[in-house]
Amino acid sequence: MNPVQVIQSLINVENVHKATVVPLKPGQMVYGSVEKFLPNDTAIVRIGNRKLFADVKTLLSTNENYWFEVVTSSNEGVQLKVLEQKGSANSSHFLLKNFQLPETKQNQQLLQFFLSKNVPFTKEQLKIAGFWLPNQTDLTKELTALEWMARKDLPFTKPIFDSLVAVQDARPLNQQLSELVQQLDGPQFASFQSTEPLKQVIASIIGTESFNQVLNGNEAKHMLQSLIHSLGLEYEKDVGQISAHLEDTTHVLKPILMEAISELGSKGKELEPLLNRLTGLQLLSQDFTGTIQQMVMQLPITLGNQPTDVTIQWNGRKTKEAQIDPDYCRILFYLDLQSLDQTVIDMQVQNKVVHLSIINDTNNLEPVVNALTPSLKEKLETIGYKLSFVNIIPSSEKRVEHHVNKPEHLFMEAYHGVDIKI
Repeated sequence: MNPVQVIQSLINVENVHKATVVPLKPGQMVYGSVEKFLPNDTAIVRIGNRKLFADVKTLLSTNENYWFEVVTSSNEGVQLKVLEQKGSANSSHFLLKNFQLPETKQNQQLLQFFLSKNVPFTKEQLKIAGFWLPNQTDLTKELTALEWMARKDLPFTKPIFDSLVAVQDARPLNQQLSELVQQLDGPQFASFQSTEPLKQVIASIIGTESFNQVLNGNEAKHMLQSLIHSLGLEYEKDVGQISAHLEDTTHVLKPILMEAISELGSKGKELEPLLNRLTGLQLLSQDFTGTIQQMVMQLPITLGNQPTDVTIQWNGRKTKEAQIDPDYCRILFYLDLQSLDQTVIDMQVQNKVVHLSIINDTNNLEPVVNALTPSLKEKLETIGYKLSFVNIIPSSEKRVEHHVNKPEHLFMEAYHGVDIKI
């Protein structure tokens, strides 16, 4: 499972369900063209594949591309100021000069990225982000993090940026936790009081009882909820509730990790990637605006004797009470299994009818699935759900893409073009 692909799929879902009018703020830069002029100095402006009504006082040519700066944006409309006459998609030189920014390779690549993704940005954001980018060729993780920050309107701060980069770590979370325990056993950490509690909580998490011993859905639910709590993925939300009972945090990784980093000083730098990763997972599941909710959880589990991760990607609509609607949703489970290797379980639920697809390249998997399907169907019926079908699909791009776009599925639109290759 590629964490970058998970985040990109969330971004694609976000784009599909956004309003056709792009939310813009004063000071942001956008690249687009005038499609049609209207009375009173207004026009229809196309930005990427979206259109908006704007107040454009400058005489422009239709179907020519321009760089615009947002002057005002309100319910009454948007006013745009032209920065460059008949711009070019490659006119990074003009903008960097206009912004008085150096023409470094990072700045040029960043500007082209914002342009290609149709992401509105400000001069200050471009300037700040340029300092954050490392001097390397592959900036996929960094640029993906910046796109998420811009689209979610998150504060442009280094901690948030670092968290969204760290959450794309290709290592399994289970492996990262195990490696950290080995580091903490080193002599450089022996004299610190926070080391032992940190080792204990990590050992408790990675030593969680095997899911092979889980007998029913309630047990699985309890184990997953326990893991989420132990990792501290709901820590900030719960901290107000547990402030009167601070002893409850003694088995929660995130606050113990924060305490250790504070005590360790400069040595705490080695613990920051894990803290950033936990924060990044929290950020991916925030901002539940609109009718569609998105959530990603990456949890270390044990299947049989094999430590691994399960990454759960939830996309679904909300109830009137703004709660998760389990009757209309789509959940993808990303697994790396000892016998089946990399596997995606794609579960779609529509009006309590479950469509299940197993994306895997293992030969002769069908007899095993057929043997287990009746038991799955029976257990789903006991909790009020009906199993429609179970498909086995090779992970080749063409087959997966065809399946994901099948029109009978509720969230077909949301996953159009999403790459879930393994």
